[in-house]
This record gives sequence, C-alpha cells and structure tokens, in this order.
Amino acid sequence: MGKFFTWLSFLKSKARLRIFFKKIRKKKCFEIVTSKVMSFLMKLSFSTTRWTIIGEEIPDSYHKKKVPFIVCLWHDRLMMAPCVWKWEKPLYVLASNHSDGRMMAKIVETFSMPAVFGSTGKKGIAAAKKLIQLVKAGENIAIIPDGPKGPRHKLSPGAVTISKLTGADILPFSFCVKRYYRFNSWDKFIWVWPFNKGVMVWEKPISAEELKAMTAEESIQYVEARINEASQKACEILINAQYI
Repeated sequence: MGKFFTWLSFLKSKARLRIFFKKIRKKKCFEIVTSKVMSFLMKLSFSTTRWTIIGEEIPDSYHKKKVPFIVCLWHDRLMMAPCVWKWEKPLYVLASNHSDGRMMAKIVETFSMPAVFGSTGKKGIAAAKKLIQLVKAGENIAIIPDGPKGPRHKLSPGAVTISKLTGADILPFSFCVKRYYRFNSWDKFIWVWPFNKGVMVWEKPISAEELKAMTAEESIQYVEARINEASQKACEILINAQYI
C-alpha cells in the first residue's frame, strides 16, 4: 500500500506542475524570458555548427532584383530557419494567435522577422489579406504550411493561394544536422545541438505561373513534394559529403 500512495502522490505532484506551467505560460514575463533564452540557444547552435548552405544564391538573386518571395518550410524545421536570414530586408512571418504562436513571434522578432498573427485557413482571412498586401508592397513573407497543429508535413492551401494571387514565387527551405533531439510532439520538432555539422537547402523556386497552370489539389501536392525534396536533399548531402 505504501508504494501505491507514493505513486498517487507522484501523480498529484505532476498534475500540480502541469497546472502551474499552464498558468505561468500565460504570463507576459514568462514569454519574454523564455523567448530570450530560446533566441540565445538558437544562435548558439547556429554559430557553433559547421554549415554547408546550398542554393543561397536563389534568395540572393531575388533580393538583388527586389522581387518579393514566399519562404515555405515544415514546422519541425523551425529552429534554425530564423538564423539563416542574413538580409537587411525583414521577413514577415505568419504566427498563430495561441501561446505557442506568440512565443514564436517574440523569438523571430529578434531575427528581424516581424510577425503577422492569424492563419491562412478559413478563419484567417484577415491574416491572408495582410500577407497579400505585404507581398504586393514588395515585402517577403514566410509561411509554415503545416502549422500550427498539423497534420505534419501536410500543406494547407494558404501559401499556394497567396502565390497565385500575388505572382510571388515560393522558395522551399529545409535543413539536416548530424546531432539533434526529436521531440515527441505532433510535428516531431528537431532540436539542434550546438557544436554540430549540418546542411541547409534553398530549393529551386516554385513559380507562381507553374502553380496557376495546376488545379488547387495539384498545386498543393506539388509544393508539398518540393518542401520534402529540400529536406531529403539536405540529409543526402550531409551523408554523402562525409560529414557523419
């Protein structure tokens, strides 16, 4: 019986901890402190990793021509994405309104990435309009098309719709690293350890004209496949280049 009560007390303490963290996560001070710590850890992992960056000339060429584009990557590859943004022009990032989205917004703001709150789904008309206005004004935007809650690696139609309406090309992005921790979350989020080796890939652009020639379903499947190709290419290069 003693073991049973010990176990019961342990479960109660875990429940109390969950309640405590739920309450504290809603506090602004928690968001500020956590975002600063996360930003520091992201920069540490990025700066101490030996990176090979493939296709960096692609966003470079768009910047030189002053042509806006849409960056697309999967939710599990979020950690290193802000660190690779080296250009003076800001990248506007779509962030959800719930606590995780607000946290992400505070983190990416430290990387010259202002947040646009909302979604590009049925309930995110205002956010979609704002993103369209930004692209038409010559700004670059980033959309995580399987966020904020999945399904994992399944493209929501927002990025494709915005591309077709604005004429902006989509640039798929991904990375792969030698050492990482994969969370047991819906997206299997990849946490990159510092002092690492990795590959980042800017995949060839998906032109808006290509997408306009496809049906809605075809264009979604096509963009989905191209983002997956960026991830696969990064991992293949990492293995074949003898980094492991």
